[in-house]
Order: sequence, then structure tokens, then C-alpha cells
Amino acid sequence: MLQGAIIGGVIGLIYGLLFMWRAKQAKGDRYLTEMPKRVISFTAPQTPDAVLAAVANGVSGLPATLEAKSASRVVLTDKATLSSFGFFYPIQATPAPGGGSTVEIGIASRGNQWGPLVTKAHNIFVDAAKKTLGVTA
Repeated sequence: MLQGAIIGGVIGLIYGLLFMWRAKQAKGDRYLTEMPKRVISFTAPQTPDAVLAAVANGVSGLPATLEAKSASRVVLTDKATLSSFGFFYPIQATPAPGGGSTVEIGIASRGNQWGPLVTKAHNIFVDAAKKTLGVTA
């Protein structure tokens, strides 16, 4: 019985290390042309170019760094931790009716994650982006 538990633990560790390696090797370039399924939108007072320039330098209070950039989209990423494989955050800004920008922020796991952990990370990132852009709740 103990032998089976040890074998199961070793197999679980191998899978965990494999997923961590895969997450570290993942690139976010694909999100320059497509948005993930999970997207949160809000309106910001800045022009689309100003929004993308502001978030390209990172967002307030989070260690997200620039992964990729195009004329219409910025992709930020955070690193893998013990509780997460890390995420890509594609950010797109388009002109909003009446001025300002409609900002869309997506989230995609660097590894293989889903559920409430992703939702929580997405909401935290969107709140930090709003703070960076001076948008109130």
C-alpha cells in the first residue's frame, strides 16, 4: 500500500514538473491576433494609443511584464508560482462611442488551469489595470 502511494506521488510530481516546464516555455505571441474566451471590458477616458502605452509599462501593483506588442494590442504576462502556472493578459483598446476607449482584457493560462483561480487572477489584473488608467470602479 505504501509502495503504491509512493509511486503515485512520484508520477504526480513528474506531471507537475512537466506542466511547469511547458508553462515556462509558452509564448504569448498568438494573442496578438486572437483573444481568449475570457474577456472583461470597461471604458477608459484615454485614447486607445494612450491606453496601450500606459499598460505596456505594466499595471499598478502587479509583477506583469510585456510579452508582445502590436499596433492594436499588448500582451502582458506574469511568471509561474507555486500556486499558478502564470497567465497571459492580452489587452486591446478601441475607440469608444462618445470618446475615450473600450478596453478589453483577456486571460489565458500559461499552463493548464481553469476555474475560480483563473477568474480571481483575471479580476485582480483588471482592477490593477483600471487603477493604472485612473478608471474608478
